[in-house]
Amino acid sequence: MTTPSLALSRPAAPGLAMFVALMTGATCIGFSGIFVRYADVGPAAAGFWRMLFALPVLAAWTAFERRKAISGAARSHGWWPIALAGFAFAVDVTLYNASLGFTTIANASLLGNLSPVVVVLAAWLLLGEKPTGRILGALLLAIGGALMLVLPKFTSSTAAASPGSIFGDSLAVGAAFSYAVYIIAIRRARDFADAGRIGLISSALCAVFCIAVAILLGETILPQSLQGWLAVIALGLVSHALGQGLITLALGQYGASAASLVMVWPALVSVLAAWAIFAEQPSPAQAFGGVAILAAVLLVRKG
Repeated sequence: MTTPSLALSRPAAPGLAMFVALMTGATCIGFSGIFVRYADVGPAAAGFWRMLFALPVLAAWTAFERRKAISGAARSHGWWPIALAGFAFAVDVTLYNASLGFTTIANASLLGNLSPVVVVLAAWLLLGEKPTGRILGALLLAIGGALMLVLPKFTSSTAAASPGSIFGDSLAVGAAFSYAVYIIAIRRARDFADAGRIGLISSALCAVFCIAVAILLGETILPQSLQGWLAVIALGLVSHALGQGLITLALGQYGASAASLVMVWPALVSVLAAWAIFAEQPSPAQAFGGVAILAAVLLVRKG
């Protein structure tokens, strides 16, 4: 008896609409660090509220899919990757949110979005998605751009001014690994279930995990101000329901490697937003890194 293959076929030519959806979702996620900074709750608690406020939107999305009869019997066996996605995303948001308390938004976002390194290799070795030469080139360009963006951090003056940044950066790297697992799990789940259903179930599981961690660590769970409430609401509706929802939708057309490379885009969005809002001005090296990331995104668009 032969074992069913777990290899995922690469869609030949994702349309412009799916690319726009992918980029729009990535842009929404780029503002998550800003929202977390304004939220006056703990890291895991912020993840809980992010999931909670997104659930009604995701439930409506799932109901719409059912009315359109998108789901079918052949797509009903994707429970394990959905559960894995929920757990992995909970770890990702908790570590990323925690890193913002110890390092800059730029560093946290850039290091947290280096998951393409893990995704490309894992998708190749485990899922059979062999990257094309263009994707590998985009990967190297994206990594080079990200390194240029964080290069000023390694100067002695910056290191002395930010004694906790190493710990914060380590948390962000952990978030990157967790997000890589999430991307691969979501890509696998899209072979069996529709985007709304995946988002709803994985987000509900993520919310349960986050609130359990928040209680265990004794975090502040309820926002203490109107600003805090608005921030967690924006996390749920903008960064998660819209951002992750569109990315989950696009992953039905893109391979995990290509989609994960586009996910470097939120790092650039975060750098620009932090510059405008918190005066975290990028250096010339960071500016060149941003251009490299834009070039990598264009390479991904061409497949």
